[in-house]
Formats: sequence, C-alpha cells, structure tokens
Amino acid sequence: MSELVKAGFKVTVLSRLSSDSNATLPDGVTLRKVDYGSVDSIRPAVEGQDAVVSVLGTFAVGFQQPLVDASLAAGVKRFIPSEFGVNTRKAIGKPLGKLLLFKIQLVDYLEAKAKENPNFTWTGISIGLFFDSVRPLLLFCSGTS
Repeated sequence: MSELVKAGFKVTVLSRLSSDSNATLPDGVTLRKVDYGSVDSIRPAVEGQDAVVSVLGTFAVGFQQPLVDASLAAGVKRFIPSEFGVNTRKAIGKPLGKLLLFKIQLVDYLEAKAKENPNFTWTGISIGLFFDSVRPLLLFCSGTS
C-alpha cells in the first residue's frame, strides 16, 4: 500500500463496521468502515476512486456484488474481484465449480454490468493455487521415513 501512496495514488482500505481491528496502515492510507452488504454504505467510501480491488476472503466473496454496485454508482472505472487463485471460467461445469459458485456468479455479473456500462471495466487476476495454501496439503500427504 505504501508504494501505491508513494506513486501518487489515493488509497482507501475498507473494513467491516463491526471490526475491532487495531491494524496500523501506512501514512496516507485512509480507513473507511462500511457495511459490506449495503451499497449505500460502500458508495461514499469508493467515490473518487479509479479502481476497486476486492481482497475479500473465501467465505466473504458473496459480498462482492454490493461492492460492484457501489463502484458503479460511484463512477469507479475498474473493478478487480477477489479472483486471484483458480480461473473460475475453467471451473464451470466441473466439481470445483460448485465450490467456486459465488465467484463464477460474480464474474457473470461483472460481464453483464460492463456490457451495460461502457465506462466500467473489470479485470480478473488468476495466478493459480497459492503455494502457502498447497504446502500444508503436501506436508499432510508426505510419507514418514
């Protein structure tokens, strides 16, 4: 985040209204507490931003649609969903697709919203499985000598 601030970007971090986090943010980063289920709560927090990058965790990805709607209402130009692991387009119709249903539905929603709103774009970043997520599986599966 600090590198984005140094590069001249206005960085705002959204947190749950109920969060008691005492995390410290770099100088120049604004913290806004919002209700992730409310477009009206999120919209003012993203106004004036060019992009929204969602890093919501696996169990919260269902809350991305209000983030999209608030971004559209605020005039945000680009949305980057929490789509960093598996390419959900390749998971459709496969067993993994059932686990990624919320992500698949969100990408479908983003595609529709981008068609309806020519000033709105989205980017999915799929880097494959995170090594830190795989390592415990590798340790669990390894034999003893």
